[in-house]
Formats: sequence, C-alpha cells, structure tokens
Amino acid sequence: MSSSLLSHVSYPNVFGLCASIALAYVVTTAIYRLYFHPLARFPGPFWAKLSVFPSWWHTRTCDRHLWLYSLQQKYGPEFRYRPDSVVINTPTAYRTIFGPKGNVRKGEYYAVWPRTVDTVNTWSSRSVQMHARKRRVLNQAFSEKAMRSAETFIHSNVNRWLELFETMSENGDWTPTVNMADYINYLVFDILGDLCFGKCFDMKEPESTLRHIPEMMVQFLELIHPIGFAPWGSFWIWMKPRGLDALIAKYAPPAVKAWQGFVEDCLESRTKVEQELEKNPKPESEVRKDFFHWLFKAVDPETGERGYDLNELYAECELLIIAGSDTTAIVMSAMLFYLVRFPEKQAKLAQEILSTFSGFDDIKGGPKLHSCKYLTAFIQEASRMTPPVSAEPAREVLPGGTHVDGHYIPEGLNLSTGLYCLSYNDHIFPEPFSFRPERWIVSEDESEGSSAESVTLAETGFCAFSTGSRGCVGKNLAWLEMRIVLAKLLWTFEMKADPTNKLGGGDSNAREGRRVENQYQTYEMFVSGRKGPMVHLKKRLH
Repeated sequence: MSSSLLSHVSYPNVFGLCASIALAYVVTTAIYRLYFHPLARFPGPFWAKLSVFPSWWHTRTCDRHLWLYSLQQKYGPEFRYRPDSVVINTPTAYRTIFGPKGNVRKGEYYAVWPRTVDTVNTWSSRSVQMHARKRRVLNQAFSEKAMRSAETFIHSNVNRWLELFETMSENGDWTPTVNMADYINYLVFDILGDLCFGKCFDMKEPESTLRHIPEMMVQFLELIHPIGFAPWGSFWIWMKPRGLDALIAKYAPPAVKAWQGFVEDCLESRTKVEQELEKNPKPESEVRKDFFHWLFKAVDPETGERGYDLNELYAECELLIIAGSDTTAIVMSAMLFYLVRFPEKQAKLAQEILSTFSGFDDIKGGPKLHSCKYLTAFIQEASRMTPPVSAEPAREVLPGGTHVDGHYIPEGLNLSTGLYCLSYNDHIFPEPFSFRPERWIVSEDESEGSSAESVTLAETGFCAFSTGSRGCVGKNLAWLEMRIVLAKLLWTFEMKADPTNKLGGGDSNAREGRRVENQYQTYEMFVSGRKGPMVHLKKRLH
C-alpha cells in the first residue's frame, strides 16, 4: 500500500522536474542567444534572435525579401535575422561571401530540394568538391560552341511568338489585353524545351495543352521552399534518406508528382534519342546540338570519365528548366512592366533599336546588338529592381571561419547578402525605387546618364546573376535571350499599359513594401513569383 502511494505521489514530482528542466533550458538558451552567442553583437529583431519562426513565417508568406528590406531600413545593412544567421548587404560583403575568399558552402536549406540523395544537381550540391565536378561538366553545355547552336532555337521561338501576337490584332489595331507574365512564361519554356529536351513544348500556341506547366512549377516551389527555413527543416533533411524520400515518392502532393513526372517524361524521350545515336551514329551535320546533347556527351575534363549518370542528368535538366526559364522570365516580365509604365523610355529604346538595325532579321547576337547601350542599361535596371532571387542565398561558414567587412564569423553559422536589400541600398543606388536605366550609362549630361564614379559603384552592387563559382552558368545565354526578345519585340510592336488593369504594380493602399505603384511586385519562393503586366500591342509601322 505504501509503495503504491509513493508511486502515485511521485508522478507530479516527475512532471514538475521535467517542467523545471524544460523552463531552465528555454531561459538559458534565450540568455545565450541574446547576450553570449557569437552573433549577439549584430542588431536585429528580438524574436528573430531567439527563434527561426519569424524568418520561416515570412518565407511561408512569400515576402521574405520585403521583411529583410524592412530590417535593413531599421538596423542598417548588417543585421541578424535568425539565431544563427546574419546578412551584410554591401558590395564588398557580397563579393567576399560569394567569391573565392568567402570560405563558405551552401547552407542546409539546399539539402531539402533533391528528390533523392542521387539527384543532387549543380545548384543543390552543398559539397564544394561535388559542385566543382558538376560545374566542370555543366560548363560544356554553355561553351561558346554550344551558345552558337542555342541562338537558332531562340530566334525560331521568338519569331513565332511575335507572329501569334499579330494574329490577335484586327486590321492592325491594338490587341486585346495580354497578361505578359503568362506569355513570357510560354516563350521561355518553349525555348528551354528546345534547348534541353530536343523539342519545343509549344506552350505559346493557342491550342497548347501544356500551359499549366509554369503554374505547376510555381506550386512545386511554394510547397518545398518554406520547408528549408522551417523550425523542423533539419529534422526533415535528416529523415530524407531514412524513409522520407520513399514516403514522399508514394504520397507526394499532386503538384510535386506532376512536376517530377513532367521532367521524367521529357528526360526519358530525349535520352532514347541520344542512346540511339550512340548505337547508330549520324553525320555531325545531322545531329541536334541542344543542351541535352552536350550534357549527355560531356566528359569530366579532369578525370576523363563520363560527366553525368542518368540520375544526375535528371537533376541537371530539372535545374535548367527552373533556373533557365523562371529567372529569365522574371526579368523579362519586369522589362515589359517598365516599358509600358514609362512610355518615354520605351520610345527612347525603340529609337535605338530602329536606328541600329536595318531589318528584323538583322537583329541577332553580335557587335551590333552589344552596341545598343540603352538596351543593355534597360535590362540591367530591370534586373536590379527585380532580382530573380530576391532574398538571401543561404551560406554556411566552413572550418576556420571567415572575415567579412571587419566581422569574424565562426564555423557553422550562416552568412549571406540579401540581394533585394543590396539592389535597393540607397547608398549604392540613389532613389532606388525610381526606374532609371541612365544610372548604368556614363555621361556628363544627367538626362542621358550618370557620372563614371556612380556607374562604377552601381556595377559593384549588381547582383542579379550572383557571382563567384556559384554564379549563374547561363548568364551569357540569358543576356542573349533578353536582348533578342526585347529588340525584336520593339522592332515589331508598340506597347501600352491597359489603363483599367494595373496588375503587377504596387498599390498605395497595400501593406508596407508594396506601395510603390511603378515598382514591379514579386513574391519570394527562392525565385520570384509575379503577375502581369497587362498590355496592349500594336504592329509598328516602318
């Protein structure tokens, strides 16, 4: 009887002890994070110093870039936004962190993305050594020879895209309202289909059955992206090779299954073509030389072994679709937003195009296209105001720590630069919410350009394509594509905004961060989601 009573009485004591231990742990952790943590000297929100929850919440609501910018406005360019993470939003920090002296690797966030441990791609690889090998192979798909092959596919798709706009116009009048974010998506996906899988997806065609694919990709990003910054993110990553990957493969949400099935189908059909070529070679002139061809044939230049196995090919092709289509489409959608919001800049750019080229077919990669200074400046300014990756690419400090802008950051902590924050740093870009292509052109006339010093400073803060060994491998292709699309579009059409629908712009009654009406609004999901602009087009008379 007494033993039973003792046992009964001890339960509240055990629970009380457990509660006391838990409370002591919470209190001591809070005190450590606030006052003794290596990052304690950095300013930042009280709750963000204690917990990852605020950071995760803004990731979930797709406004993480705006939240980080609001913190920059309050604390300056250096601040702590998670217990283990800081950003330093200066050009020198950006070049150091992402350059060869950074002594960092990609953060744990990237480990969430691979479908399995065998499908890590160049983007999601956290290992410096693995990334170096994969990048050596991937570079072969973006060689000068491969780029020359790629331009053919760009022109064929752009030309057809413009033809379809002409069919929308009756008697040469203005077209009905067109949501250009959608039509840019169709164009860029079709180009990537041609380049990656040997077939145009024909999304731009009115009868297409694949126009849901870009939205399906967005749903996939919206599902996976917040997990990487969630309080349970580390546990998710730990579970992936311990049964979670298999579970997800079986019970994945429809958006994930549909996206992965789409990539697999494209990969399977294109692989069969290359395997058949290995068995029955064709003359060089008859071989389709798209990205997949170069990647399938690629050999690691250091080892002499085949560059990618089929699992790696799947991962790299998935990367090329997301990175190659979405990032370029983001900037091109922004370019069109600013073209119709600022008619005087559209007229100036059109005049440069019309005076540089003798005809539509004269518009192609080469010295003439590169000589269009205002075209380059227009694209650069749209890229600054709408960085395709707008928040902070996660970087984890390696053994030995790192020094950035006078700060020592120890091993294991996270350090980065907020790319939207840097792009709107008014010490680098005066009047950052004003769309001014002239800020990229050296001229003594303020209406035509800016001082050499201010242009040089702006160049140091330009971060649309990242930098260093992790910089965008397709940067040159993206520039070629954007130049050709914009030049051919302006040669062919005049454009104006739909006065009844301002989709894409800010609203003076919106939440803080979205009130600038002439700023193209984006929604952070690693890359930037967007909507609009709504545009009318009319055939230009020559």
